[in-house]
Amino acid sequence: MTYLEREKIFSKDVISTSELARLLDCNIATASTTLVDIKDSIVRNGGKPRIDARGKLHVQDYCDYYRIKRREE
Repeated sequence: MTYLEREKIFSKDVISTSELARLLDCNIATASTTLVDIKDSIVRNGGKPRIDARGKLHVQDYCDYYRIKRREE
């Protein structure tokens, strides 16, 4: 994945399972499992995922899970 592809995905608020697969360089099944793990970890910590749609993940939830700080513009 190129930097520009990654930047395009992170510029969105919501990403799909297929975009997560591209980010993690894995197949759709693994990305789907990871997406569910991310949402479950939010619930276990007493929160609620920002997006409750199946197969969708808010980019900030992804960043929080992997402890990635987003660059401020």
